[in-house]
This record gives sequence, C-alpha cells and structure tokens, in this order.
Amino acid sequence: MTRCESRWVNVVIIALVVILRSPTLLPSMYLVDEAYYGTIANDILHGGTVYRTAVDTKPPGMYYIYAGVFQLAGRNNLRAVHLLAIFVVATTALVLRRIGARVADDWAGAWAGIGYALFVHAYLPRDTLGANSEIFASLPLVLSVLVFLQGEEKAGWGWMVLSGALVGSATLIRQPSAVNLGVMLACLAYAWLILRTHSFGRVLAAGSGVVTGFIAVIAGLACYYQWQGNLHDAYLWAWAFAIRYIESETTFLFVLERLVTVHLVVILAWGLLWYFGIRQVVEMLRSFRHTKPVSTEAILLILWLGLTYVTIFIGWRFAGHYHLAVLPPLSILAGQAFSRFVAKQRHSPQLRWRRIRTGIVGAAAVPAIGFLIVAFATRTKELDFLPIVQQIVERTSPSDHIFVWGSYPQLYSFSDRRMATRFVSCTHLVGAYANRPREVKDRAESVITGSWEMFRADWEAHPPVLIIDMSMVGLDWATHPMTRYPVLRAYLNEYRVESVINGATIYRRL
Repeated sequence: MTRCESRWVNVVIIALVVILRSPTLLPSMYLVDEAYYGTIANDILHGGTVYRTAVDTKPPGMYYIYAGVFQLAGRNNLRAVHLLAIFVVATTALVLRRIGARVADDWAGAWAGIGYALFVHAYLPRDTLGANSEIFASLPLVLSVLVFLQGEEKAGWGWMVLSGALVGSATLIRQPSAVNLGVMLACLAYAWLILRTHSFGRVLAAGSGVVTGFIAVIAGLACYYQWQGNLHDAYLWAWAFAIRYIESETTFLFVLERLVTVHLVVILAWGLLWYFGIRQVVEMLRSFRHTKPVSTEAILLILWLGLTYVTIFIGWRFAGHYHLAVLPPLSILAGQAFSRFVAKQRHSPQLRWRRIRTGIVGAAAVPAIGFLIVAFATRTKELDFLPIVQQIVERTSPSDHIFVWGSYPQLYSFSDRRMATRFVSCTHLVGAYANRPREVKDRAESVITGSWEMFRADWEAHPPVLIIDMSMVGLDWATHPMTRYPVLRAYLNEYRVESVINGATIYRRL
C-alpha cells in the first residue's frame, strides 16, 4: 500500500463514521440508555453520589463520561456526547486498522477498519446510534490488544501493565469487557505450553503485569468510593444487583423468539462480515489438523471473538446493542480473509469480478444505507416526550424534585430536575425489565432486596413537587398503575391531578 492509498483509507474510514452517525448531530436520542447515563451524570453535577443518590446496575464509567461532557459543554448536551461518540467510533476503527496490519498486512488492516466503520451502524438506530457502553468500551479494548501485541514483541512489563489497565478501564464501562483479561492470559499460556516460544518466567512476568494493571484501575476506583463512603453501595448495584438483574426469570419461548427476531437478524445484517470472519477462523484452525503451529495473534483473535460472542447470551436478552461488542475481533478476522479473497478474485475474468464486486458492495451498503434512512425517518418520533419535558420545566423551579412513574429517565435528564428518589427507572421497583416476557413483567416482583424501603426513605427526605405518571404512555407499564402499590397509593392522597399531556398524567403536591 502506498502512502497516498494509506491516507485515503483513513479518510474513507472517518467519512463513513461521520456520514452514518450524522443523524445524531441533529436533535436526537435513539437509545433510552442515554437518558440513564444523562440523568445520573446530572445528579453527579448536582453534588449527588453514584449508587447512593442515583442508582442503576451499570458500572460507573459511562456516568463519568457523560458528566465530563456535560461539565464542559452544558447540561444534557447530547450533541456534544454524540460528537464524542463519532470520535470514539472513528478512533476504534483506525486502531483496528493498525491491529489488522500488524497481524497480517496493510490491506487486511484497511478492510478491518472499513468493515467496522460500516457494520457498527448496520442495524436498528436505537441499538447502533446511541452513545452507549458497547461503543465506548470498544476503544480501550482495542487499544489494550494493540498494547498487548506490542508488549509481546518488546517483552516489556510496562506494556503489559498498560494493557491490563485498559481492560480494567473498559470493564468500568461495561462489565463483560473483563473477559479480555482471560483472553490475554490464555494467549500467554499458549505461547509457553504449546508454541514454547516463551519461558515460564517471561509468561509469569507478562501475566502479572496484565493482572496488575487491571487490578490497579479497579482498586483505584474502589479506594475513591471507600473515601466517598459508597463502596458498599457500588458493590451492591454494579455487581450483586446486576447479577440478579441478568438472572431475572424468562421463558424458553421468549428466548427462542429473541434469538430469531434479534440475534439472527443482526447476523444476517452483518452477513458479509460474518462470512469472511468465520472463513478466517476456519483457515486458522485448519493448521491444528496439519500440526502446524497457530500464532499467538491468531489465538488471541479467535478467543476474543469466541468469548465476546458468548457474553451476548448473558441474561438471554439478546439486545441489539449487545452484539456491537463482537465487531472489533470479527472485523480484524474478516479483514484478513477478505484481503486474500480480493487479491485472488482480481485475476478472475472481468465479468465475474464485476459481479463479485457488485454483490459485495450490495451486502455492505444495503444494510448501512437502509438503517441510515430509518434513522432519519424515526428521529423526530424518538423525541415525542419533549412536550412533557416542557410542561415540567414550566411548572417547577431548578431546585425542585420530581418523580417519574415508569421507565422514562429522559424526563429527568432533559428537564434537568432532581430525582425525588434514587431510582432512575422504576423497573427496579416492579421488575418490569426490558426484553423480558410479558407474563414475568406483569407479576410486579422486584429482584432488588429492600427497594421499596429505599424508595420510602428517599421520598420522605425530599417529596416531589410533581409526579409524572407515564404508565399509560407505553404498553409495558399499562398493568402497573400507581394505585397497585400501597406505598405509592398512600402518597397520592397528598397530590391532585394538574394536567394530562400526551398520555402522561401530571400530579402536583397539595
């Protein structure tokens, strides 16, 4: 690859990311997770404490990212967050290009970066365009792999520490990222036991470096929370309650439906990438049959893809954005196979090569462009809650507390009003989690021990000026009226109905 070609590859990667994420530069909020992060970020900026005054079961990394952006660019400035997401996705693609070039050649790296830039947007906008944890965790993960490969080459302990620290940083953004720690340790063991290219001492030193870096990041945050007084709360919400959340009941038929309607659809939308990615894995594994050694880099990529793919099945939800985590290793593997395929097919008869190119371009462009059109078409619909936000802002002062019944944290974040309770969403109170069977949601069984006691204590400390009842806005909450719950039913006597707007009932304290 010439220097000019290399520059143009970078331009193409960046242009693809900017174009395919361009809907987010307009007023938009495609994923409700952005509202969770924004609400907790606002609470932090109001002087609140994560996992105490605002709670959810995600690790804290995204809250601090959003809080940092809001501090610099203004409260609830999602456009600034989306600009940061564009930078993160483009940088991730460029790092993947570097890794692909390192383990294969320049063109393999180029196709890896281009593949990621395209297919990370080739699904429903609510799953691909949100500035979510999968997007942000991917950057430190791909950097950790690049640094790990550098440490392998230089036999440098410092590189290994940095690699582990980057995995730790990704874990604080998305818990399943921790599997990459096991991937790296397994690669070191493979180099010692199978390839015999590393001595036990070298493997021990490198492994201890990776683990040290990982623990240093986690321990550093734990020490900060210990000083802040919320370490136990962080453990409960980011670990103990998170496990209960993913273990909450489901049914076989519901899981089967999600496998077909989400998991299979994602794989089909990314069919070109999966075809070449699996083709490369098969090619690598054939070496075992011929007793040829497989390189450490190949084992790393295979394990990275395999273990990350398994994490999609955690909780049996198969949310579309869960699948984004497999794209980095899949893109690198697919880039290698695709590069060889193109080099070989270029020597085919001209008509055959033209047909092959047309098929490849179609398989890549149709899902990316199709979902881009969907993103523009649905953008304003995703903001249909703004009239309710306007009512909240007009009827309260910035120091007032409000309470939203349902799962609409965007009403907190967009109005910039403090939460009356610590619960960003009421799903933790009633167990009506997304991507769960209707019959399970309707039982109104919380998986969080003592949730209503926490709720009552918060309410008594700062009762809300307004209650916004969203139970009749969405189908998921129609079976959960406030009067169904004794604690809330008792508080309603202190409020009167003030207005109804877009299906939401607004109550004011007497």
